[in-house]
Amino acid sequence: TRHWHSPRRQSSCSQETNKKLPRTEQPARSTNKLRACVSAAPSACSSTPAGALDLPPRHTMSSAASRAPQRFDAASAAHRQWLSRIKCFLFDIDGVIHTTAGAVPGAASALSALRQAGVGVRFLTNNAGKSPAMVAAEFEKLGIDASTSEITTSACVAGDYLSSKGVEGSYVYVIGEPALMSMLSERAGVRPIGGPDDAGKSKRTLQSEGHSIATLDPPAGDVSAVVVGADGDISYYKVAKAAAYLLGNPRCLFVSTNPDPAYSFAPRAGGTAATLAPAGGVWARCVAMTSGREPDIVCGKPSRSLGKHMLSAYGLDPATTCMVGDRVDTDIEFGRAAGMHTLFVESGTTTAEAAAAAGPEQRPDFIAESIAVLEAALVGEAASD
Repeated sequence: TRHWHSPRRQSSCSQETNKKLPRTEQPARSTNKLRACVSAAPSACSSTPAGALDLPPRHTMSSAASRAPQRFDAASAAHRQWLSRIKCFLFDIDGVIHTTAGAVPGAASALSALRQAGVGVRFLTNNAGKSPAMVAAEFEKLGIDASTSEITTSACVAGDYLSSKGVEGSYVYVIGEPALMSMLSERAGVRPIGGPDDAGKSKRTLQSEGHSIATLDPPAGDVSAVVVGADGDISYYKVAKAAAYLLGNPRCLFVSTNPDPAYSFAPRAGGTAATLAPAGGVWARCVAMTSGREPDIVCGKPSRSLGKHMLSAYGLDPATTCMVGDRVDTDIEFGRAAGMHTLFVESGTTTAEAAAAAGPEQRPDFIAESIAVLEAALVGEAASD
């Protein structure tokens, strides 16, 4: 049985350690905000006094809660000194590395500069509908180098969690896309059912099958987990069947890939705004409300379990790790909860004013226009040596 921190996934950031993740986690709050729902306020970004950096040697959420975010200045010796202490960056993908318009300007060269400087680079996304290989292929089209070993999706984490529970060979009912089913099979050795195979089935289908826990196929006792992620073919049938498995087998694990309430996708040609659509967190809540059971684990940001997993699996020290993201309610809150440094970038949809006005749990340490500023700081540091 592979543990939560599987040795098959080694990071360029560091080698793995042998720590285990607690069995369960309380689900993320149902009040997660959408990207644009953080109230805007006058900018609270502070400028750093020359030669001073207002960050403690070891970053914690409580120690930085009362400070306003600092505008990252590539020319600041203090900020370059901070950058020199970071050993690994965790990057969100959408809105940080690329947007619907393409790669974020300067992102590819910034990542290259970090690697050349010996800084670890990892990518972390709540999107369970894409495998690391799919993400790496998208990066390649945009001229961005990344190996699959550097990419962690919430589907990867769900698979690792199931692997740690010793359920290899068992059935797992899935609400989600094909990539999620593939990752569960690959990383946990389980037999995913549902997903695309249940597309198009309705309440009438359920009624024709007997609409009973006793008539489930396979039987509830043979299903070790229900895994819920974003699903473009979600239906009454899928939610009811997932709930039936949870109700029919008290030992059946309930896994939510992420708590996100919505995601945006590109508009049609000529459109001016992206469209919001329900994300995986919506369907997890549907199953929870129907079954009366809460998820045993939430795998995506801002989950504390994810933070423990990333730190343990890749041997990261939160004092020398920085989470970079464009959403305060997922990326920044995740980094803060894990005790990491945090950098908010404006290349996504949330404004700097909104990020600066966020509550203590979601307030970043630094704000920058994009990750391109990191390369500028590295160049400045090299020039000053």
